[in-house]
Amino acid sequence: MSQVSTWRDAAGDLLLGSCCAGCGVKGRRLCRACADTLRADPRLAWPEPAPTALRVPVIVPPYAGARYDGRLQHLIIAYKEEARHGLARPLARMLADVVASALQTVVGPGPVALVPMPSAPGAVRRRGHDSVLRLARISAGQLRRRGTDATVRPLLCQARQVADQVGLSASDRVQNLQGALRARTGGGGRVLVVVDDVITTGASAAEAVSALRRAGLSPAVVATVAATPRRWPGAGSFG
Repeated sequence: MSQVSTWRDAAGDLLLGSCCAGCGVKGRRLCRACADTLRADPRLAWPEPAPTALRVPVIVPPYAGARYDGRLQHLIIAYKEEARHGLARPLARMLADVVASALQTVVGPGPVALVPMPSAPGAVRRRGHDSVLRLARISAGQLRRRGTDATVRPLLCQARQVADQVGLSASDRVQNLQGALRARTGGGGRVLVVVDDVITTGASAAEAVSALRRAGLSPAVVATVAATPRRWPGAGSFG
């Protein structure tokens, strides 16, 4: 992201008032306690039940940086829904940490392409930005500064409209999203990492993986900023 964009984001936050985006306390746009929340502790984040597309025919493990609750939940919502664009950089730093950890664990060093989960056109118009694409671009820049050959490939797009996922069960989410995405080729020999802000049931991640496979591509891992605190199985998950 350019310096001009950084200043524009900061100015936008100032116009929204001098209070913390996470807890609302008066003063800085991000208080010290909320800033401390934006630290990644990358772990496997398998939903229960785990979507079939993430396990068959090849395992595509999902990693997340923290639990999606408390202050972090408020910060992600503020970034996505309340135009607090100044939060993009610290959230993207968390995402970059998750990607780096996942790559080291799953495939090792090498060129990587971040494939952002696409936002619905209506959501982009309502929010005024594509929140995940922005995070992916900033994360790729941070990874490059750390020595990883990283780029962003927006290979996924909406193939049809879907119902609102809020309140749907895990099985209903799978049915709602089945065939909802399509992908174009263009991996360019890079390791493909599907990135998103939050993983809940894994239905969105599974559909993204399926769409990429239908296009002849082989995503290696899913990386998200946070994971909803459901019943995460296994020692390497959030509990």
